[in-house]
Parts: sequence; C-alpha cells; structure tokens
Amino acid sequence: MSLMRIFVKQVRREWLLQVREPRSVLFSALFFAMVIVFFPLTISPNPVLLRQLAPGVFWIALLLALLMASERLFQEDFNDGVIEQWLVSGIPVCSLVLAKLAVHSVLNLLPILMLSIILAALFDLSLFERLVVMVSFILATPAILFLAALSAAFCTSMQQKGVLIALILLPLVIPVMIFGSGALNAAMQQLPVMGYFAILLALSILAIAFLPFAIAQIIRISLTD
Repeated sequence: MSLMRIFVKQVRREWLLQVREPRSVLFSALFFAMVIVFFPLTISPNPVLLRQLAPGVFWIALLLALLMASERLFQEDFNDGVIEQWLVSGIPVCSLVLAKLAVHSVLNLLPILMLSIILAALFDLSLFERLVVMVSFILATPAILFLAALSAAFCTSMQQKGVLIALILLPLVIPVMIFGSGALNAAMQQLPVMGYFAILLALSILAIAFLPFAIAQIIRISLTD
C-alpha cells in the first residue's frame, strides 16, 4: 500500500472518529467563545479599551482552546492499543501523526473561525480587521496545534497532564503569539500585515515539515519505556 493511500485512510479514520464524537471540538470552540465573551463583560465597556485588548484576547483564547483540544490528542489511541499497532505495522508513524493532526487542525479551526467573525463585534473590529483575525488564525493554527501535539506526545502515558502540556507548550508558542497579535495590531493602525502573515505561514510550514518526525519518535520512545 502506497504512503499516500495510507495517509488518506488515516485521514478518513480520524475524520469519522471526530464526527462521531465531536466533544473535543465542541468543548474547545465553547471555551474560545467563553474567553472572548467574558472579557467585555468583566471590564469597562469603553470601545477604545476593548479595541486595545482585542489582539491579546483573541490570541490567548485561540491558544487556550487549542491547548484544551490537544490534551487527549493521543490518549485514546494509546489506551486502545492503536499506537502499538502503528509501531509494529511498519508504516511510518510520522505519516499517521500528520494525518491525525491535519484532521484536528481543520475541525478545530472551522468553528473558531465562525465564532471569531461574530464575537469580533464585541470589540468593535471592522470588517477588514475581522478578516485579518481569520487569516492569521488559519496561518497560525497548524503551528500551534503541532506544537501542542509535541507537548501531548511527551505526556501520553501520564495522568492529569494538562499543566505539564501547558508548561512545555507556552515557551515554544511565544513567537506565534507575538506575530499573530502583531498582525491585528498592525491592521488596527492601518499598517501592512503581509509581513506578519508570511512569518506565521513560515512557522506553520516548519512545524508541519519537522514536528511529525519528532512527535513520532517521542511516541516510540515513550511506548518502549
């Protein structure tokens, strides 16, 4: 069986699993909405202040939502013995990891994008600024989710691992957060945003190109130990 057919088969499997049990996707989207909504409700309703806070709030909400979605990314496969089957099948584990993360990136991103368009009204963002939020989320989500998956792979065999995943992830994701929020700040000041988009795209490409190999190796080591 060719590597592409294996990849497509794994994508279909992950897609069916997530569609049949969408709790993780729904919870992460709900958490994103809660963070966005609670900020305007708990601080001054001054539109100027809300606009100043918007870049940080949106990106913190995205990071926390994807962190929540990734906490049990490999846990069920680990408990069910699926990861052991990956290792003994002779199939490159990195291709299976890439397929799994591709599905999770799409399914977690879609509801967040729809919510961000609506909830941006709470921060008095213009149509162009909302578009910048959406594009930057699309470009940065692979980088954040692949880094979160790397953290989750370290903690696959552990219980109560949410805090440890966060501690591993937060230092790694700082560049994405800086350039992501910087894109919206630049849009608010009517400055060019393409440079920020290019950096976010580059970070995601690097994550997609290299992290599946690292994640596969970490999973292999953690299982053999």
